[in-house]
Amino acid sequence: MLSLRGVPVVFDEIWLPAAPFKGLTAERLSGYRGPMYGLFESEFGVRMIRAEERIRAVAAEGQAAELLAVAPGTPLLSVERLSLTYGDKPVELRRGLYNTASHHYRNELS
Repeated sequence: MLSLRGVPVVFDEIWLPAAPFKGLTAERLSGYRGPMYGLFESEFGVRMIRAEERIRAVAAEGQAAELLAVAPGTPLLSVERLSLTYGDKPVELRRGLYNTASHHYRNELS
């Protein structure tokens, strides 16, 4: 969950391959203060070189609606991202559901 001024805005689900991220735990992730990709690079030697995103509108359902504190059926932005390292090797798959009622989605991928 990502919040802005205490209001939940993004519900992320992230999948990582086990081998390059051996020893990574949810506690370690939640305790890290800084960009997640910085942690991946400094602690695991995995550098995200580029990413591809697919974006579409979806209706809030179930757990996502509950965690984002919106009514079921509320429009959300679904962002599916595949992050790649050298040799176009996939190292992260992420699905984020964004409540954009009060915010814009902005991302700089390079």
